[in-house]
Amino acid sequence: MARRRGQNGGGYRGKTERERRVEMMTWALLVLVFAVLQILPDGTLPNYFVPLSGAVILLGSGLFQYAQRWRVSPVTWVGGAVMAALAYYGMQVNPQSDFVGESLLVFFAVIAFGVLTGET
Repeated sequence: MARRRGQNGGGYRGKTERERRVEMMTWALLVLVFAVLQILPDGTLPNYFVPLSGAVILLGSGLFQYAQRWRVSPVTWVGGAVMAALAYYGMQVNPQSDFVGESLLVFFAVIAFGVLTGET
């Protein structure tokens, strides 16, 4: 069992190795979405692919971490919700809209926040 920081009355608890692996896997999946875009020819995937993938990855990761009773950063939930809103807009309201730039900003914010604070 991994040692936890703050066991002597401190409110902060350190992360287990498993928690870190799940967060790193989440970040890797976010990067993989853009790798897939670079490999496939333009027009192969629908415009809502990137935000939908981001929503599934972020919200799925948040739900998994929550089910494990781990702390989930609000940035994960907000990022997933923004991605879901962009995907909905791209599917239902304006299928011609391309949200790759916006998705990249959200992905960057989630990963940067995780690196700076140690939580995602």
